[in-house]
Amino acid sequence: MIFKSNNGKFFSKEEAIDLMVSLSSTDANSEKKWRGFYNSLSQIELQCEWDEYWTT
Repeated sequence: MIFKSNNGKFFSKEEAIDLMVSLSSTDANSEKKWRGFYNSLSQIELQCEWDEYWTT
């Protein structure tokens, strides 16, 4: 799955996870938490979360 930000930049799955971790890291387990979150969602749910993040 490829993600696109609201300014047109494209991100791979790994880049998207790395970006979300860097934007929200608050503890040593942030990457594990984001990977768990990513893996818990369907592609449609994940795309909705991604779109919501970039539009707010």
